[in-house]
Amino acid sequence: MSDKIKTKYNWVKVSEMYDETPNLNSNYAKNCTHKGYEGLWCKLIKAVTSYGMTNDCVAVIHGPTNCAWAVRNFCSTNYSLYYGNSFLHMPTTALNNSSIVNGAEKELIDTLIEVDKTYKPQHIAVFDTCSTSLIGDNIQNCINEAQLKCAAKINFIEGAGFSSPPLGQSIQETAVKYGEIMEKPVHIIPKSVNILGQYKEGHCNKKKKKRGKYPDDAQELVRYIEALGLNIHRVLISGDYEYIKTAPEALVNVISCPTWGLPLAKTMKDMFDTPYLPHSVPTGIESTCRWIRDLAYFTDTVDEAEILINKELELLNLIFEKAKTLVNGKTALIECGRNSMTAFARPMALARFLQELGMKPYLFGLHPFELKAKGIDLDYFLWDGFNPMILSDPYHYQNPTNIANVIKDLELKEEDYVYFSQDVFPMAKSGEFDPSSNAKVEVSVHLRRVFNSPGRGVGFKGAEALCQNIIESVLMASRKTKPTLYGRVHGEFYD
Repeated sequence: MSDKIKTKYNWVKVSEMYDETPNLNSNYAKNCTHKGYEGLWCKLIKAVTSYGMTNDCVAVIHGPTNCAWAVRNFCSTNYSLYYGNSFLHMPTTALNNSSIVNGAEKELIDTLIEVDKTYKPQHIAVFDTCSTSLIGDNIQNCINEAQLKCAAKINFIEGAGFSSPPLGQSIQETAVKYGEIMEKPVHIIPKSVNILGQYKEGHCNKKKKKRGKYPDDAQELVRYIEALGLNIHRVLISGDYEYIKTAPEALVNVISCPTWGLPLAKTMKDMFDTPYLPHSVPTGIESTCRWIRDLAYFTDTVDEAEILINKELELLNLIFEKAKTLVNGKTALIECGRNSMTAFARPMALARFLQELGMKPYLFGLHPFELKAKGIDLDYFLWDGFNPMILSDPYHYQNPTNIANVIKDLELKEEDYVYFSQDVFPMAKSGEFDPSSNAKVEVSVHLRRVFNSPGRGVGFKGAEALCQNIIESVLMASRKTKPTLYGRVHGEFYD
């Protein structure tokens, strides 16, 4: 562990970090003390990959081939490697130098007609890029003209990267576009529920095979919905065009992830008057109970909810109390993204549960720029009465926070804390900082695989798995010998 800390760390309440960060505008870089972060994620990547969870569709990228290649590369690695989502056809208008100067509206119209003829999809989404947004191609007019000759329904989803540098902002702007794909309902289906905010994991209906021993969050939440005598209507964002457009037929929307789900829920409320319930990311026992009871009060199924909750709590009691005994009073060091510096809702939900276990949560690795962009998430947690400590300074572009310095700054001993890593490159150093001597729990959705537990750890099954992992990590760290293979291989690579 390093003996010196180059900069004194500044710990504040999450709400304080949000308030002291300048607004996301052209003066941000000039006014903000947290230099070097101009946006790591391209909006086009987030827009297209969210659309990749739909079936029988084609994404048409109106721009240069390089933009399409970048998105294809991300889909092929992040999605195919970790989530197994289906292949997304992604043709492009392949703009050249002449097109950039003169515009390429005719090329887009011709491409849409050819895509409809060749692929015969249910739906086509057009995504613009920085270049086509800058030259001002009238994409909606092109869609209107092509629609006259196409059987597939065509919609426009903005993807210009320069328009929304922060990840949270680009997610919210993309999520609301799915409201435009929907249609006003002819009738409302009694006892029907939508889950909004599922990302990467696909949809959960009778036509889709379940994920075997590794269920997604939707399957856990559907289990509660059905236990209340209700029916799952849609899990979004997923399904085909018919599946998405009929989502407003549901009686109510419930939220899985606030970043993706709340913007779409508010849009559906404005467009179709579909009510929604505010509780999100039900990680932990207390938040899961609130999520279930909220839905039960709305649907008049309170008795069924109490039967469900009492049964689940009885099964959880022993392992919850054992985990609480081991970590009560310890510090929870929660990484919000080792390299991306963008994750917020999941780490906050995790911190809320760890506080329930008697731990003192400290979050780090979230750049203030991204927190400012995820104000909708922060509003939710503040509304729920949760406002933990977070590292406000220092942060640098794509440079992970050294957890060894965090530990030293907080004056913690090895037995005082548990490290919760949230990204694909968790810290582990043989001899100094390794799971064999420092309690470490892997909660990254990329690397976390627990039998019969939802990937993001929601609900009662997620709480059970997390308690078990905490118990194992604390006991393993007590051995102080034989460093793990991961720690020996990585060494100091991600300092």
